[in-house]
Amino acid sequence: MNNESLNLNDVLKNIEVWVEQVAEFQRSVLQHKQLHVLTKAYDTDFVTNADLKSEEILVQGIRDKYPEHSILTEEQGLLEGHSDFQWVIDPIDGTTNFIHGFPVYSISIALQINGITKVGLVYAPLLAMKFYAIKGQGAYLNGKRILVSKTSELGHGLLATGFPGAGSEEQYNLAYFNRMISKVAGIRRTGSAALDLCFVAASFFDGYWEFNLNEWDLCAGALIAEEAGGRLLRTKVEEHSLVICSNERMMDVLHSSLLELEHS
Repeated sequence: MNNESLNLNDVLKNIEVWVEQVAEFQRSVLQHKQLHVLTKAYDTDFVTNADLKSEEILVQGIRDKYPEHSILTEEQGLLEGHSDFQWVIDPIDGTTNFIHGFPVYSISIALQINGITKVGLVYAPLLAMKFYAIKGQGAYLNGKRILVSKTSELGHGLLATGFPGAGSEEQYNLAYFNRMISKVAGIRRTGSAALDLCFVAASFFDGYWEFNLNEWDLCAGALIAEEAGGRLLRTKVEEHSLVICSNERMMDVLHSSLLELEHS
């Protein structure tokens, strides 16, 4: 299958079918209290039976429709294929929220062609919010076009950030949070990087930053934010990767304010 034969609108329709199947399963798990929680690298690095089964549903959907494609997953790693197409999926972005029934979690899925993200969808089932984008065609929330905010002054901005779970590593971002909080109107921590990027896309947030994200955390949300007119920057601070996302008007001041902390 070459690039020309793959209709991206059809791809998006297939993604919507898969994520609705996953969402139905996840709602059932929560409703019937069938959740089983395990840990991975440390005590608060959670994975559940719902993560594993949700990922299985998505992988099977991709394998049925696009058997030659490779798939990068949070739980299984890279499932190699034999083409230039790679899927990037996170079955539950915000597992800790999901475990507690807190509705701010998402299903994130994206398709890359030769390393460029072409389609992305982030679905928050309990919030009934479905964000999606096809490269070059704009970004949408539940069928309506979305655009980033026009806020230009950092002091008027509502930002988002995220932190790793306790026990993962030194809480590197705390110093940034503590100093940035006095520079902005407010900072929120939702617990889902994919949704944070989408919330920037929909102008709910004016900007977002976070350290040490994985590709499955941000692949779909990054495309959605950029297609909504946002700007996304990936950089390094010492040994840490840093992602910053904002509208074009605020990006430079947000970027410089964050980097100032390295030199203070």
